[in-house]
Amino acid sequence: MSLKLHLESILLLSGEEVKISELCKFFKKSHQEIVEILNEIKNERKDTGINVEINTENAYLITNPVSGEIIHKFFNQESKPKKLSGAALETLSIIAYRQPVTKSEIEGIRGVSAEGVIQNLEDKKLIRVCGKKESVGRPNLYEVTGRFFSYLKIDSIEELPNYDEVKRHIERENEDK
Repeated sequence: MSLKLHLESILLLSGEEVKISELCKFFKKSHQEIVEILNEIKNERKDTGINVEINTENAYLITNPVSGEIIHKFFNQESKPKKLSGAALETLSIIAYRQPVTKSEIEGIRGVSAEGVIQNLEDKKLIRVCGKKESVGRPNLYEVTGRFFSYLKIDSIEELPNYDEVKRHIERENEDK
């Protein structure tokens, strides 16, 4: 059996995030080698019902966001996803439009602490850590996940309202700094 098949099997059976460092140690492969194979699996599965999510530290399986509505119907869940609080929606919007973004940048925009809201959004797997900012303290950078797209019933970030206009405004803001 190939390493790719082994990795895919481990992701399926784990049922949760698998640390890339543990895969490297177990298979005696470099981080780069494991991530390359995980990315191959991700690309091969992108048009299937099961997708692979990979961040800097973990890999895990998710359902394809395109299937979100039908999954909800099949399992007799509410046709609408559970509602998020205003603070959660505000924080999620900031992350979606400004990603990757740090907690302190989110708090600077919102004017209040975002610790609890960020934790809640991570627990719901609507956002994830996508890296570390190269600055003092190396704070986490956050981005939205496939589950975010499924929640909003969209396929990409560009489908957000006024995305191009907001992105241009943010880019101009960053140039002025």
